[in-house]
Amino acid sequence: MRFIFMSEGETVPGHTHEHRYRELVEEVLLAEEVGFDAFGTSEQHVAIGTATTSAPEVLYPYLMALTSRIRFIHLVTLLPTRMNHALRVAERLATEDILSNGRVELGVGRGNTTLALRAFEVEPTENKAQLIEGLEVIRRALHNDVFSFVGNHYKIPPRSLVPRGIQHPYPPIAMAAGSPGSVRKAAELGIGAIVGGFYLGFEFVENMLGIYDEALAEATHVYPLQAQKLVAVAGGMHCAESRDEAYKWARSLKETVALSTDAYDRLSKLSADYQYMGAVKDIDFDDERYLFEDSSGFIVGDPDDCVAQVQRFADLGADAIVMRIDGLPHRELMKSIELFGKYVIPRFKNPRAVVRPAETILEDIRAMRPAHYAELEAFEHSAAQRDPRGHVVTAGEAR
Repeated sequence: MRFIFMSEGETVPGHTHEHRYRELVEEVLLAEEVGFDAFGTSEQHVAIGTATTSAPEVLYPYLMALTSRIRFIHLVTLLPTRMNHALRVAERLATEDILSNGRVELGVGRGNTTLALRAFEVEPTENKAQLIEGLEVIRRALHNDVFSFVGNHYKIPPRSLVPRGIQHPYPPIAMAAGSPGSVRKAAELGIGAIVGGFYLGFEFVENMLGIYDEALAEATHVYPLQAQKLVAVAGGMHCAESRDEAYKWARSLKETVALSTDAYDRLSKLSADYQYMGAVKDIDFDDERYLFEDSSGFIVGDPDDCVAQVQRFADLGADAIVMRIDGLPHRELMKSIELFGKYVIPRFKNPRAVVRPAETILEDIRAMRPAHYAELEAFEHSAAQRDPRGHVVTAGEAR
């Protein structure tokens, strides 16, 4: 299980983007220190109230220079042609691969807000095809010394990518997959799938991961396999010293959830490719028990609560959890990152190293005593049947 810290630099009214970005840097440095595997942010344009991370390709190299272990994942780079030319994405990724010493990964998607799509004049009925073509361009550019491509959206003559990255065969790639069709496509392509984020419950996540496994086993893969199942906990992760404190802070995240899901409902009416997003309109976001415990959109509670909730994802076969840790005061985010890193991550990374309560250890000692004394008695009985030189004394010799 990999643990991925995701933030979108959410900035509250009265704050400044400059100050929020400096806070975010501190949060990433702490995440590396306490054991998170990776940091990622989405590419969000002209967002209102929920995200400020419009240029992750600029933010990441700065953070790469300040860190040494934590990886960086684009969650996700948008591939409509009016937003990002696929060849430019490949160039930037290879450059980041070099600067990070092989610590970068790529997630791709097509956009999930009408604010951004309309600002860049992206047609919602065409961007899925642009995503798939762009993904093929990126893989060809990264994998082949010389490549070319001819399609509806890209026509690239024979060229060679410069610079070349350092990861072999190239940085891991995953695709945002919100529908059964998308998760199947990711598996058929042999790349990772980023699922979840729609608050539809653990049964929905389980079904999506099952589709991925089935399609992955059935597919024939042209490129080196980069299979991974990433589950997005989009509502938020907040770990606090008590469950009551965690819930108090998590309640303030519901406004962000309302903003993002409202965009989903609008998108579902613009294109058949987005129709699946309309399912969020049937969710009661005022049902706190469902939202925080069963929607699969939150991990909230004290460290023990968080361990139990992460275990639910592990039991479903998730390879990684992408947790949005954002939208709260900086000091609370730092406390949450530290508690999760110190008390939750080790339970899955190195459980034998976790110090157990003394009483629990004593109970195990008491439980083992009968078997130990039985073994000791058998040993002493056997020893009594040996002569001083260590030979077994037979019944005839004893007589």
